[in-house]
Amino acid sequence: MKRFLATLALIALVMSASAQQTIALDKSGESSVTTENGNLSINLAGMNFLFGSNQSKTTQSENSKKSSKAEFGFGGFMPSYNHLALFEIGSNFVVNTDFSNCEPAIQEALRFSHRKAVQLAINLMTMNVPFNPKRTLGFTLGFGFNTENYTFANNVTIKYEHGDFNIVELDASVKKSKLAISYIHIPMLFDWNIRNGFFISAGASLDILMGGKLSYKKPKVVAKSEIPLNPLQVGVTARIGWRRLYAYVNYSPLNMYKSYSGINANRMSAGMGLWF
Repeated sequence: MKRFLATLALIALVMSASAQQTIALDKSGESSVTTENGNLSINLAGMNFLFGSNQSKTTQSENSKKSSKAEFGFGGFMPSYNHLALFEIGSNFVVNTDFSNCEPAIQEALRFSHRKAVQLAINLMTMNVPFNPKRTLGFTLGFGFNTENYTFANNVTIKYEHGDFNIVELDASVKKSKLAISYIHIPMLFDWNIRNGFFISAGASLDILMGGKLSYKKPKVVAKSEIPLNPLQVGVTARIGWRRLYAYVNYSPLNMYKSYSGINANRMSAGMGLWF
């Protein structure tokens, strides 16, 4: 999974560096090809494709104030009013845990350490739709991937067999035992651009499970065990920031495990959005 996410990040950065582009909806529907300020503009079937990175800041600023068109972003290039960074990095937690159906030893084994919990989201594509000409209000939709690492507090790993969790004791040479989960990540935000670059965003997110695996370092060993994770997660998300930097918090009220597992835990994460 690390190689997969690293490849996606590299593709996004290359797209940003070598072919920055914006797609804007054009109500005129006319087709044309023009060049200006080192940029290539192609109007085709009601959409405007802009290639290049030499557009002046003054022109961008003037256009952003007057434009009420939808904007699309690819990879590392994000539209002016988009509040989804290419990378979001932070910490993930499990809250509202309920292991009452498990034996005390299992409850202790299922505890995670928050000190080594790392969450990374990559927003590969975004769309920003303004609600008014001044773009003080808008809507942002993203598509990408999210990975979360949960490190066990104790030197154990677990197996889920025949409807029960079982403890697998690990020897002292093991450095870290964890559960890694990856999702397709689709955030949906309502944006309020306050003034002077400050903004607040809030909305929902949809996470579709790609996979979850247990592993521990001895060196790295992948434990072959199915984890009863909920395949679909719906949550709420909020952001507050200035220009191209923001803090975020995500929370999912749905159980991260399947109902028949007999345990309950909710996902929560917080961190920073970073542009490159």
